[in-house]
Amino acid sequence: MAYIICHLFSKYLAHETSVSILLPDISEGIPEGGYKVLYLLHGRGDDCTSWVRNSRIERYAKENNIVVIMPSAGTSFYVNGMYGKRYYSYIAKELPEWAGHWLPIAKSAERTYVAGLSMGGYGALRIGLANPEKYSKIGIFSAGIRPDLLPDFEATEEGNDILHENIHAAFGTGSLTEKDDPYALIRNLLADNVHIPEIFHYEGRQDMLYEMNADFREFAQSQGIPYHYEEWDGEHDWDFWDEALVRLFREIGPS
Repeated sequence: MAYIICHLFSKYLAHETSVSILLPDISEGIPEGGYKVLYLLHGRGDDCTSWVRNSRIERYAKENNIVVIMPSAGTSFYVNGMYGKRYYSYIAKELPEWAGHWLPIAKSAERTYVAGLSMGGYGALRIGLANPEKYSKIGIFSAGIRPDLLPDFEATEEGNDILHENIHAAFGTGSLTEKDDPYALIRNLLADNVHIPEIFHYEGRQDMLYEMNADFREFAQSQGIPYHYEEWDGEHDWDFWDEALVRLFREIGPS
């Protein structure tokens, strides 16, 4: 298993950016159709190295013979910011094209997945639901499913000020637009009779965002979509997210 940190120029960001990649040993033979690939998104305050530094993702990727691609996205919430950069276009469009050119990964949606924690959980849901033809599974861990409501859950006044700035840069003022609202995205996909990727939702009972995630659980279960929910004792931390990785890889399976 190789751990690679790449620096590439993004036309959507208009600057160099970094992405971490876990790549199986290709000398042992590439699976027919290419390796399964997981796009794994970090939380607010983290970067492309955070999963490798804080979880056992390298071990899990090796055990499952899968490529894991972990981009940096700052505090963008993985959207094309109202007053920020175009991270949605970079991660949903440009990065997969780049990866498909340089890496021996599968081209089919059946072997392509997106997941993330906290801000990255929202990002995975936003990207996966906006591109249902590209992914077969979406994993969301302790997700900030409604970024516009996150200040209600922040513990400190100073943290709230910074969070408000991040949300304003990403979404502007007011509520989320339809294209950025996971609830609206699901309703629109159902109305258009479009296939929705399987959603695997993991939440800790002591997580500060528990109520937000419970609300989404009730909504998703009421819609009859391919949705799977698990909760167990855990907080908004790496111990919980590492266990969530274990459970997601059980669903993905090896290449």
